[in-house]
Amino acid sequence: MDMLPAVSPEIDAAVKEVGTADVMVAIPAYNNESSISGVMQTVAEGLSTFFADLKTVLFVCEGGSLDETKSVARHTDIGLTVSKVVGTYRGAPGKGNALRAVFQAARDMGVQGCALIDADNRSITPDWVNNLLAPVVREGFDYVTPFYRRYKYDGTITNLIVYPLVTSLYGMKLRQPIGGDFGMSGAFIEKLEKQDVWDVFVGQFGIDVWMTISAITGGARICQANLGAKTHNAKDPAFSLGPMYLHVLSTVLRSMTKFADFWRDVKVVQDVPVKGTSLPWEAEPIPISVTRLVEEFNMGMAHFSSLYREILSDDSYSRLEQIAQSEVCYPEGYCDFNMPPDLWARIVYDLAVVFNCWKGDTHKLIDLSSPLYFGQVASIANRTQSLEHEQTEMVVDDILRAFVNEKVYLEQRWKQLGAGEVCSM
Repeated sequence: MDMLPAVSPEIDAAVKEVGTADVMVAIPAYNNESSISGVMQTVAEGLSTFFADLKTVLFVCEGGSLDETKSVARHTDIGLTVSKVVGTYRGAPGKGNALRAVFQAARDMGVQGCALIDADNRSITPDWVNNLLAPVVREGFDYVTPFYRRYKYDGTITNLIVYPLVTSLYGMKLRQPIGGDFGMSGAFIEKLEKQDVWDVFVGQFGIDVWMTISAITGGARICQANLGAKTHNAKDPAFSLGPMYLHVLSTVLRSMTKFADFWRDVKVVQDVPVKGTSLPWEAEPIPISVTRLVEEFNMGMAHFSSLYREILSDDSYSRLEQIAQSEVCYPEGYCDFNMPPDLWARIVYDLAVVFNCWKGDTHKLIDLSSPLYFGQVASIANRTQSLEHEQTEMVVDDILRAFVNEKVYLEQRWKQLGAGEVCSM
């Protein structure tokens, strides 16, 4: 992986001015003028409080924002004990492209540890910095994923696809494999550099899950960081799926061919330690429209049924048809809609196998699968409507168990169709 193309002369000069550093916190930023200053000041406080014995630097890696993000970052006072670098990276705006510049800067400064913090984070505390970096700097971990407590309708792509899929495939129970806020060692960053996988998806929203899968398959020493609540610019999943679904899912599914020997050997799921004291939390509620989700599911079934019949096994498609025919929506806005966890696991596994056999446009394949995802979101919303956080987590665990139990089905379908090799489709 070539990281230099993202390093602008501006960033290069600023990094050379700092020289070497022990610890860096990087904040990839794009159109975050309202939140960037507060995040920077909190990060600086965390570095000054917990890493006063080390040389520290805060790097705002900005993506050519259309607002005043860069100007606000330049003028934010973070004190004198933490060095500050603010620069615009080269390339299209996207977190992955930002991290190309971040990783190169980390290597140039020779940092022991680097943390990544989202620029729209409104619940960050100084303890976040410690909990993400201390395991790396003080305990020798290579990769630290976040452990949040999130509102039940926040992170549905994580809860319903990425968390159960990555866990069942690669055998490590990482609750937030695409959480956005991470810690990593300098040695791990060097390993990332050697992987020639850079593409449009890893350059944008696929970067987080790519790093997580790389850490697991590369034998990195991994833990999770207790971060409490995450409050950020989350939206109703019925109205704002956006490119994340395409980028993240494409990255995960593509990894299955690359690491097929690895995941086929995984028979047991391991718990991963959570480091740091538990932080106070109060998640912001996020609205959800079950009626709109069910409408999206129905439109998908109406327009793409021939595709779904081709993608899914006969049994999966038959069960899906029964759900579509038996659902009832009421004027009050409630829909009697339920997609069982085992069926959802099989649907995702069917999609995974076909993705790795598909001769056509895999982008379109993923996009056209989204109505099925909307149906599962509606189903989970119905199940968790009156539940608190701990009870909702039990529902998510039901999804995870289904993925683990149905992995035999995945292996059978993968072998049957010759996925990743010469496919029989």
